[in-house]
Amino acid sequence: MHETLTIDRRYSGPRLTGNGGYVGGVLAARLAADERDPVEITFRAPAPLETPLNVERQGDDRLSLKHGETLICEARRAPLDVTPPPLDIDWPQAEAIWRVGGSSEGSNFYECLVCGRGRAEGDGLRVWGGPVNGGGLSWSLYHAHKGHADADGRIAREFVWGTLDCPGAWAAQDLDDWRPALTGRLTASILERPRAGERCIVVGWRIGEEGRKLYSGTALYTESGTLCAKALQTWILLKDAAVGGDADRPRTPN
Repeated sequence: MHETLTIDRRYSGPRLTGNGGYVGGVLAARLAADERDPVEITFRAPAPLETPLNVERQGDDRLSLKHGETLICEARRAPLDVTPPPLDIDWPQAEAIWRVGGSSEGSNFYECLVCGRGRAEGDGLRVWGGPVNGGGLSWSLYHAHKGHADADGRIAREFVWGTLDCPGAWAAQDLDDWRPALTGRLTASILERPRAGERCIVVGWRIGEEGRKLYSGTALYTESGTLCAKALQTWILLKDAAVGGDADRPRTPN
């Protein structure tokens, strides 16, 4: 049976392309019925918006997304070995970061579904945040909105995947080298989707780097401390620093 997927323009990441976390969540749902089962998404090319894309299955454990002959991304069942750091949040500081964080006007990500400050409440996820205490760690508040919830009042799977995306870059990147970074690989598992109306936080932490590849982890928690989802990520730094620069750097409170 021929399968297609069309990504609505509302679910953009960088300009005119799909948000990696959202696209990954949509594919994960097609591959693994149980959202606790980890799925690894490897991104090969930007996903165009408002364009029918072909979903090709390779057995029960893999699938790929293509635009014509161009491979957009691959999905497979994979283990997820990640342990989030101890949860120790200064909530007033996290709130202050949220008020100025995320991707501001002039950034390539200003309209991003997840981190763009150009998105209104109920439209974007508004997971706004940035580095904490000099980098290597990020905090990003997320106010779960009913506009992204299913009939049971819990945030839909693809949007939970979305929350896990951008905060990983803010933890992984060197504050003195803020070239734009794009999601190269995202492996995630959902333990318990938050309910609409809950205040949550995404914690990101740096794991390492190798050339232009940066590695990080993210974890989504409710304010009461329930671990909702976790992920491992690979980020690819763009070679051309002129593509982004300071406009793409998340702001932090003075």
